[in-house]
Amino acid sequence: MSANKHANLRLAAKLLPLIVPFMAKADIRYYLNNINVRPHKGGGAIIVATNGHALAAIRDPRATCEHEVILRFDTRMQQACAAGLSDDREIVMIGDRLAVVDNAGREIYIQAGAPEIEGNFPRYERVIPKLETLQPGLIGTYSASVLAPVEKAAMTIAKRSKASYSGLQFFNVSGDPNLCAVVRLPVEPEFVAVLMPMRDDVLKSATPEWVSELHAAVDAAANQSRSAA
Repeated sequence: MSANKHANLRLAAKLLPLIVPFMAKADIRYYLNNINVRPHKGGGAIIVATNGHALAAIRDPRATCEHEVILRFDTRMQQACAAGLSDDREIVMIGDRLAVVDNAGREIYIQAGAPEIEGNFPRYERVIPKLETLQPGLIGTYSASVLAPVEKAAMTIAKRSKASYSGLQFFNVSGDPNLCAVVRLPVEPEFVAVLMPMRDDVLKSATPEWVSELHAAVDAAANQSRSAA
C-alpha cells in the first residue's frame, strides 16, 4: 500500500457503527467483510458496507477522502468508533495504520497491520434505486436477518441522540414486491439502506382465515342486533 495515497483520510468515527452491521462475515467474497470509502463529488465521502443481501451507505460531509479505498476494521477498531458516539472521534491514517483519535488528536486505538483491502466493491449507485421509482411503504417478504442490520443502525442512532427510539421509513420500487426496499432514518438524513426481498410464497390473504371468520361473526351479530331493534 502506498503510505501517501490515503495519508489525508479522515472520517467521523460515529458514523461507522451505522454501517458496520451491514458488513459481511466470513464471506468468500473477502472484500465484503470490510468497508468501502469513496470520495463524493459534492464533498466529503460515502461510506458503504454490504453483505450481498443488504447495503447501507452514508455520506460524511466533512470527511477527507482523496481516493476510493476498501478498509479493514477489526473488532477493537469498531469498538473504539462505537464508544465515541457522543463525541468527535475521527478515523485517520497514522503512518500506514488506521487509527481512531479524539478531538485533540490523541490516539485512542491504532489498528495493527495494513488496512487496505484489494477488491472490486459493489457500486452503490447501481444498487440504490432512482428517486422517481420509489413510493412509500414496505411490501414483499424479507428475511429477519436482512432487517436486523437496519434495526441495529436505528438503535445506534437512538443511543447517539439519547432518544427512546429511532423511526424507520420504508419505500418500495414501483409497487413491485419482487424488487428491493429502501430504508431511511429520519434523524440521520445522510443514511440510506437497500434490502433485497426473499423469493417466497405470497400469502393469499393479509390475515389468517380465523381472523376473517371472527370479523364475519362480529358483523353477523351486529346485523342481527340492528334487525331486532
